[in-house]
Amino acid sequence: MAKKSSSQKNSQIQYFLEDLRFLSGLPVSKKYQRLTLDEYPLDGQLLTASSLYQQSRKLYLSLGGEFTPKVCSTMRSLSAQDLFKDEIEFTPSWSEILWFQDHSHELVDPEKELEALGRFNEISLYHEQNHRVIWRLLPKAPKEQSDFCRYLNFAESLVVTLDLALGDQLGRKTSPIFEDMKVIYRSGGQDTWHKKPKAVYRQYLLAIVCATYCILEWVNSEDVLKVVDYVFPGQKKMNKDATKRSLEISELFTRITNPQWQERYWKEAQAKLKKVNGKSEEDTLYMVEDPLDMEAEFYFAHRVFDYFGL
Repeated sequence: MAKKSSSQKNSQIQYFLEDLRFLSGLPVSKKYQRLTLDEYPLDGQLLTASSLYQQSRKLYLSLGGEFTPKVCSTMRSLSAQDLFKDEIEFTPSWSEILWFQDHSHELVDPEKELEALGRFNEISLYHEQNHRVIWRLLPKAPKEQSDFCRYLNFAESLVVTLDLALGDQLGRKTSPIFEDMKVIYRSGGQDTWHKKPKAVYRQYLLAIVCATYCILEWVNSEDVLKVVDYVFPGQKKMNKDATKRSLEISELFTRITNPQWQERYWKEAQAKLKKVNGKSEEDTLYMVEDPLDMEAEFYFAHRVFDYFGL
């Protein structure tokens, strides 16, 4: 791999500083002060800018959810963060980031400092919160491994859809910059379905759930749109936009990280999830083996959207 030139490194630092100045200058309302986490980067700005971000925080806290400020690398978080425990660790780094903003010009090797900051600041608390909330909104999980992994993929498709909805709400101007700063995972789309009436936008989000689930289930990328068109007939333009956006998900995650995590931890995950929603009086949720047969599952997607105000 070719090394970055000095000018490339300087440009990277400059872009980071410009993004940071822009985002840190966004309004911060005192109204959300009790929800704001000290030292989590740009939390106040996100709470002020997005009702969806606010609702996610409120729902997580209503479960008794807690946050632990503790140095946590991205890799440790991805491999060791307990998705079923109502405690989320995050690196308390905002002061360090602001110090870098003011003193980067004094450092002999500022790009190494920036690289170090990145290793500890690439986890979206919004995404992590939503996982914990959604476990409570779904029925009990099945016992057999393949059924259980399909259940996990459906839950993940709901969380990913909420990531995209947050990007839509933040808008095309600011959401890509928040994404670059790694405090959210996805930016707003190029389409305008989020500006349509609520019922229309929700239908678009359902198509995203369907497409994302297909991708997580390893449906051939060329066939995903065909599935979505079959499940949601009569809305070809919407389905095309939703599928295109869904296919932007990281292939590293869908092909390696997600299946490897499931293979390694599914039994442990099943035992922990049983403690979370095992007392649900609803029937166990068995996902259909063929995504073409998806229908009843969207009842639970509507439930999630209701809770999040979408």
